[in-house]
Amino acid sequence: MTKINTPKKKILIAAYAISPYSGSEFGVGWNFVSKLSAFYDITVLYGTSGVCMGNHEAMLQYRQNNPDDGVNYVYVEPNRLVRLFDWMNRSITPLFFSFSYMLWQRQVLATARKMQANENYSLVHQLNTIGFRHPGFLWKLDLPFVWGPVGGSSNLNDIFFPILGKGNFLRHKLRNWTNSYFLQYSARVKNAAMAAKAIFSATSADRDNLQHFLHVDCQIIRENSLLNLRETIKPTGAEVQFVWAGRIDELKALNLVLSALAHLSGRQDWRLHVIGDGPCKAVLQAQSTALKLDERIMWHGQVPREQVLDIMREADVHVMPSMMDSNPTVLLEAFEMGLPSIALDQFGARDLITAETGFKVTLNTVEGIIEQMADHMAFCLNNHAALDHMKTNVLQRQAELHWDVTIRQVRDIYEKVTHE
Repeated sequence: MTKINTPKKKILIAAYAISPYSGSEFGVGWNFVSKLSAFYDITVLYGTSGVCMGNHEAMLQYRQNNPDDGVNYVYVEPNRLVRLFDWMNRSITPLFFSFSYMLWQRQVLATARKMQANENYSLVHQLNTIGFRHPGFLWKLDLPFVWGPVGGSSNLNDIFFPILGKGNFLRHKLRNWTNSYFLQYSARVKNAAMAAKAIFSATSADRDNLQHFLHVDCQIIRENSLLNLRETIKPTGAEVQFVWAGRIDELKALNLVLSALAHLSGRQDWRLHVIGDGPCKAVLQAQSTALKLDERIMWHGQVPREQVLDIMREADVHVMPSMMDSNPTVLLEAFEMGLPSIALDQFGARDLITAETGFKVTLNTVEGIIEQMADHMAFCLNNHAALDHMKTNVLQRQAELHWDVTIRQVRDIYEKVTHE
């Protein structure tokens, strides 16, 4: 009996940022598109693969080196007005990004309409950027519309404002107000949500916000997942190795880690590895000196990703008290390396970390956060066997967080949407 090869369904995806060479939003676009292309005939409309809107040299290089990768990449070139607002975004204030991105998305809609006249797409998917305030306009097409992962709807917790500098204080007060306004009053956000056949939320907090304010159903599908899985744990040695990684700024809250370590009563059976650089580094190194922690801390600086993973591979516990990250890549990297994490009980950390795979810190007061972190660190120092068991639990949880699972969830939704 002759086997009939069923043609792949054609999917139109808008991924503003996409690149095989970068992380963040670029990696979100790349991972979803490249992995879905094994199952669908993908056309992706994109706007950047570099430092600014319209910079797509990285994708040009990739396409030249990989002309037959099975994806139809369509660059939507920003017009002059879009480029002007993008220049203002980079040179004056990030507030102009919304204008440049909205205008670019109108170009995407016009491009998609022309393409739809000649192609039989099964659905259209607004992939990134993931911020809920930027749904684009592809929901106006006469196609089943999928939106997400959608994130960025949660606000900075009020307990942190007293310890912020003036710039971040004002910026995040404005951001909190803007988020609340868009959730309650933005017609564009509401129209996109109501038109969507399916919405992916990046975190449970985003799901709850979208359901509460927009009255829509959502399924949690993170923008990032695991790729490389560790098979065996590294037993904890005499000295517990803590690791913190990220940009050293106010919102990453490395100062809270240092304050927590100062509570360990002069113990010498730990070491903290700090990976990264940033505007607060000198201030925090001074804090380390004042707290008499210098002998126990290694400042590695900004290093290549492979070196980051090498340091994590030899560590025991990942510490991440970030005030504002949704699904931070570094937390997933810690999972890949088999590390339990100590993190604030909010955003993506709330969903990723379980009682068996790490420690979630309740947001009560800043001093309360420091004390909880110190208690969790002391537990790690005093209970090596329990810590090693927790590492084993992390390895067991890895399979649930793998990209294969994420893509299977997306495929299930695609199939459901196209059969309604």
